[in-house]
Amino acid sequence: MMNDQLPIETTLLFGAIERSQALIVFDPQGKILWANQNFLHVAGYSAQDVQSMHHRQLCLPAFSESQEYVTFWDNLRKGIAFHDKVQRITKAKQPIWLDAFYTPVIDNNGYVQAVIKIASDITEHQTILDNSTHEFIAVIEQMTASTNEVYDASQSIVHDVEILNREADVVRKNLEEIKKVTSFVEEIASQSNLLGLNAAIEAARAGDHGRGFGVVASEIRKMADSSKASAVSISKQLSDIQKSIALMIQSVKKVNEQIHGNSESINELKRSYEHIASTADKLAAIV
Repeated sequence: MMNDQLPIETTLLFGAIERSQALIVFDPQGKILWANQNFLHVAGYSAQDVQSMHHRQLCLPAFSESQEYVTFWDNLRKGIAFHDKVQRITKAKQPIWLDAFYTPVIDNNGYVQAVIKIASDITEHQTILDNSTHEFIAVIEQMTASTNEVYDASQSIVHDVEILNREADVVRKNLEEIKKVTSFVEEIASQSNLLGLNAAIEAARAGDHGRGFGVVASEIRKMADSSKASAVSISKQLSDIQKSIALMIQSVKKVNEQIHGNSESINELKRSYEHIASTADKLAAIV
């Protein structure tokens, strides 16, 4: 069974702690009663400097002038210990970070006679951690900005593709109208050819009297044949153009679908970056 009595004298234990840690003792109102050399070295004070000092003089104004500070000392006077990473300032007004334990010293009647603070200087570690966190946040913000640029560019491409798609559709409809015209020209040419043929027959029947009319009829047939050939050629070319436009529209639709898919992926990536950035901000607040 473990003995309740310490196997080592209390003074020896205190000496071991005093050599390795920064120690400072306050009265219940926060006035400094004593500080060891480790604390004086970390804070940049001499023993004479701290004799008339109050705890709040070691703190940043944002903390020492807050309700949180009042509550902090109220709890210590109630015998409630405190442990946390705290930011303090040196005599030169430089910020330092301490891993600090505030322990009330309670007498046999339950009254707090003093508060002893045991602290370790973690400024270097905290500075490295802060810098790493800030660098990480900066990288995430840059990645988010780059992703936003890619997303905006993809949205611009989507917009341009949609315009191209609409314009191609307009061209396709115009070509259909032109094909109708060429079909009409073909039909007129066929009718003109038929009329020319009939005129030639009538001219032959009329003999010498219809010879001049026969020449005109022959020219009408030639013009009709030429118009029909041109209309057929135009119709074929329009059909080829329609096929090309149909393929282009199909390609545009495929590109549009791919861009929309990429936009969703980029959006998901943006959300991931934003979540990481939010987590990093919370981490920065904690550390």
